[in-house]
Amino acid sequence: MDYVDLYLVHCPCGMTVNGVSNGMINTIRWGSVEHFDIEHIDTWRVLEKYYKSGQLKALGLSNFNAKQIEALYDLAEIKPSNLQVELHIYWPQFELHDLCKKLNMTVTAYAPIGSPGSSAFRPISPIGPPMEDPVVAELARKYGKSPAQILLRHLLQREISVIPKSTNPERVKQNIDIFDFQ
Repeated sequence: MDYVDLYLVHCPCGMTVNGVSNGMINTIRWGSVEHFDIEHIDTWRVLEKYYKSGQLKALGLSNFNAKQIEALYDLAEIKPSNLQVELHIYWPQFELHDLCKKLNMTVTAYAPIGSPGSSAFRPISPIGPPMEDPVVAELARKYGKSPAQILLRHLLQREISVIPKSTNPERVKQNIDIFDFQ
Protein backbone atom coordinates (compact mmCIF):
# COMPACT_ATOMS: atom_id res chain seq x y z
CA MET A 1 0.00 0.00 0.00
CA ASP A 2 1.40 3.38 -1.02
CA TYR A 3 -0.82 5.63 1.08
CA VAL A 4 -3.88 5.85 3.32
CA ASP A 5 -6.69 8.23 2.31
CA LEU A 6 -7.78 9.16 5.84
CA TYR A 7 -6.12 8.16 9.08
CA LEU A 8 -8.24 8.63 12.22
CA VAL A 9 -6.93 8.75 15.76
CA HIS A 10 -9.61 6.40 17.04
CA CYS A 11 -9.82 7.36 20.68
CA PRO A 12 -8.51 10.20 22.86
CA CYS A 13 -7.45 7.82 25.62
CA GLY A 14 -5.58 4.59 26.11
CA MET A 15 -7.37 1.33 26.84
CA THR A 16 -5.89 -1.69 28.52
CA VAL A 17 -7.14 -5.04 29.71
CA ASN A 18 -4.88 -6.64 32.27
CA GLY A 19 -2.04 -4.53 30.92
CA VAL A 20 -2.65 -5.47 27.28
CA SER A 21 -4.46 -3.27 24.80
CA ASN A 22 -6.90 -5.49 22.93
CA GLY A 23 -9.88 -3.56 21.73
CA MET A 24 -12.98 -1.65 22.67
CA ILE A 25 -15.39 -4.54 23.22
CA ASN A 26 -13.08 -6.24 25.70
CA THR A 27 -12.38 -2.91 27.40
CA ILE A 28 -16.09 -2.31 27.87
CA ARG A 29 -16.61 -5.81 29.27
CA TRP A 30 -13.51 -6.32 31.40
CA GLY A 31 -11.04 -3.51 31.10
CA SER A 32 -10.41 0.01 32.07
CA VAL A 33 -9.66 3.27 30.38
CA GLU A 34 -6.31 4.53 31.57
CA HIS A 35 -4.41 7.75 31.24
CA PHE A 36 -1.10 7.40 29.44
CA ASP A 37 1.65 10.00 29.59
CA ILE A 38 1.34 10.67 25.87
CA GLU A 39 -0.34 13.90 24.85
CA HIS A 40 -2.64 13.98 21.82
CA ILE A 41 -0.30 16.44 20.11
CA ASP A 42 2.63 14.01 20.45
CA THR A 43 0.69 11.36 18.54
CA TRP A 44 -0.42 14.02 16.04
CA ARG A 45 3.16 15.19 15.38
CA VAL A 46 4.12 11.66 14.30
CA LEU A 47 1.10 11.51 11.98
CA GLU A 48 2.02 14.91 10.51
CA LYS A 49 5.35 13.42 9.40
CA TYR A 50 3.53 10.64 7.54
CA TYR A 51 1.19 13.23 6.02
CA LYS A 52 4.13 15.33 4.79
CA SER A 53 5.73 12.22 3.28
CA GLY A 54 2.55 11.53 1.30
CA GLN A 55 1.76 8.29 3.10
CA LEU A 56 -1.37 9.81 4.66
CA LYS A 57 -3.63 11.98 2.50
CA ALA A 58 -5.74 13.32 5.39
CA LEU A 59 -5.77 13.18 9.17
CA GLY A 60 -8.80 13.00 11.42
CA LEU A 61 -10.12 12.25 14.86
CA SER A 62 -12.68 9.87 16.29
CA ASN A 63 -14.51 10.09 19.62
CA PHE A 64 -12.86 13.38 20.62
CA ASN A 65 -14.91 16.01 22.45
CA ALA A 66 -14.90 19.75 21.69
CA LYS A 67 -12.26 20.60 24.28
CA GLN A 68 -9.91 17.88 22.99
CA ILE A 69 -10.46 18.93 19.37
CA GLU A 70 -9.77 22.60 20.08
CA ALA A 71 -6.63 21.84 22.09
CA LEU A 72 -5.18 19.68 19.33
CA TYR A 73 -6.34 22.00 16.55
CA ASP A 74 -4.61 24.99 18.12
CA LEU A 75 -1.26 23.16 18.23
CA ALA A 76 -1.45 21.16 15.00
CA GLU A 77 0.46 22.20 11.90
CA ILE A 78 -1.66 19.88 9.75
CA LYS A 79 -5.23 20.45 10.89
CA PRO A 80 -7.64 17.54 11.36
CA SER A 81 -10.00 17.31 8.40
CA ASN A 82 -12.62 14.92 9.78
CA LEU A 83 -14.27 13.91 13.03
CA GLN A 84 -15.99 10.55 13.36
CA VAL A 85 -18.42 10.29 16.29
CA GLU A 86 -21.55 8.44 17.29
CA LEU A 87 -24.35 10.59 15.94
CA HIS A 88 -28.05 9.92 15.37
CA ILE A 89 -31.43 11.50 16.14
CA TYR A 90 -31.10 10.78 19.86
CA TRP A 91 -27.53 12.03 20.02
CA PRO A 92 -27.48 14.81 17.40
CA GLN A 93 -24.16 16.41 18.48
CA PHE A 94 -25.29 19.86 17.29
CA GLU A 95 -22.58 21.84 19.12
CA LEU A 96 -19.82 19.47 18.05
CA HIS A 97 -21.02 19.63 14.44
CA ASP A 98 -21.05 23.44 14.60
CA LEU A 99 -17.49 23.46 15.95
CA CYS A 100 -16.34 21.16 13.15
CA LYS A 101 -17.94 23.42 10.53
CA LYS A 102 -16.17 26.41 12.09
CA LEU A 103 -12.85 24.52 11.92
CA ASN A 104 -13.50 23.31 8.35
CA MET A 105 -13.74 19.68 9.46
CA THR A 106 -16.22 17.23 7.99
CA VAL A 107 -18.22 15.00 10.33
CA THR A 108 -18.87 11.30 9.87
CA ALA A 109 -21.61 9.62 11.88
CA TYR A 110 -21.04 6.12 13.09
CA ALA A 111 -24.10 4.35 14.48
CA PRO A 112 -26.35 6.66 12.41
CA ILE A 113 -29.32 4.33 12.90
CA GLY A 114 -28.52 3.71 16.57
CA SER A 115 -26.49 0.46 16.40
CA PRO A 116 -29.34 -2.04 16.72
CA GLY A 117 -26.88 -4.95 16.70
CA SER A 118 -24.68 -3.68 19.53
CA SER A 119 -26.92 -4.42 22.51
CA ALA A 120 -24.55 -7.21 23.58
CA PHE A 121 -21.98 -4.67 24.78
CA ARG A 122 -23.84 -1.38 25.18
CA PRO A 123 -27.07 -0.43 26.88
CA ILE A 124 -30.13 0.44 24.84
CA SER A 125 -31.10 4.11 25.00
CA PRO A 126 -33.76 4.86 27.62
CA ILE A 127 -35.67 6.64 24.82
CA GLY A 128 -35.65 3.45 22.77
CA PRO A 129 -34.07 2.59 19.42
CA PRO A 130 -34.06 5.41 16.83
CA MET A 131 -35.39 2.94 14.25
CA GLU A 132 -38.58 2.60 16.33
CA ASP A 133 -39.17 6.33 16.83
CA PRO A 134 -42.81 7.21 15.98
CA VAL A 135 -41.84 10.26 13.91
CA VAL A 136 -39.34 8.17 11.95
CA ALA A 137 -42.02 5.52 11.37
CA GLU A 138 -44.48 8.17 10.13
CA LEU A 139 -41.89 9.63 7.72
CA ALA A 140 -41.03 6.13 6.49
CA ARG A 141 -44.70 5.52 5.64
CA LYS A 142 -45.05 8.96 4.03
CA TYR A 143 -42.04 8.50 1.72
CA GLY A 144 -42.26 4.74 1.20
CA LYS A 145 -38.85 4.19 2.79
CA SER A 146 -37.47 2.15 5.66
CA PRO A 147 -36.78 3.77 9.04
CA ALA A 148 -33.05 3.33 8.37
CA GLN A 149 -33.36 5.25 5.10
CA ILE A 150 -35.14 8.11 6.91
CA LEU A 151 -32.44 8.27 9.59
CA LEU A 152 -29.61 8.23 7.04
CA ARG A 153 -31.21 10.86 4.82
CA HIS A 154 -31.77 13.13 7.82
CA LEU A 155 -28.04 13.15 8.57
CA LEU A 156 -27.06 13.67 4.95
CA GLN A 157 -29.33 16.71 4.83
CA ARG A 158 -27.36 18.04 7.82
CA GLU A 159 -24.20 17.59 5.68
CA ILE A 160 -22.97 14.70 7.82
CA SER A 161 -21.44 11.61 6.22
CA VAL A 162 -22.85 8.31 7.42
CA ILE A 163 -21.31 4.88 7.81
CA PRO A 164 -24.14 2.49 8.65
CA LYS A 165 -23.21 -1.08 9.43
CA SER A 166 -25.13 -3.97 7.97
CA THR A 167 -24.40 -7.62 7.41
CA ASN A 168 -27.47 -7.95 5.20
CA PRO A 169 -26.77 -7.30 1.47
CA GLU A 170 -30.37 -6.18 0.87
CA ARG A 171 -30.12 -3.55 3.62
CA VAL A 172 -26.82 -2.33 2.19
CA LYS A 173 -28.64 -1.70 -1.11
CA GLN A 174 -31.48 0.05 0.73
CA ASN A 175 -29.00 2.26 2.57
CA ILE A 176 -27.81 3.62 -0.79
CA ASP A 177 -31.34 4.32 -2.03
CA ILE A 178 -31.79 7.58 -0.09
CA PHE A 179 -31.37 10.27 -2.72
CA ASP A 180 -34.86 10.39 -4.22
CA PHE A 181 -36.64 12.18 -1.35
CA GLN A 182 -36.08 15.01 1.14
